[in-house]
Amino acid sequence: MSDDYTPISCALYSQFELWIMHGEQIRLAWNTDDNVTRIERVTPVDVRAESGVEYLYFHGANTKSRRIRLDYVVEASAF
Repeated sequence: MSDDYTPISCALYSQFELWIMHGEQIRLAWNTDDNVTRIERVTPVDVRAESGVEYLYFHGANTKSRRIRLDYVVEASAF
């Protein structure tokens, strides 16, 4: 994956914020650093910008807290 961050759409960013505010679980598909697509049911907990890159923080099935770059997201949808 590229080190250059590509901002996501404002609409998708806003949708993540709504899911976080409502504590909703979502279906999230994203590409990993080694270009493998992962799909999980997750609970998003925060979106943050760090050093010019936006991240989604979430809890997965095992409740472990993780983060991914927002530009690695392939698909996100509510259940």
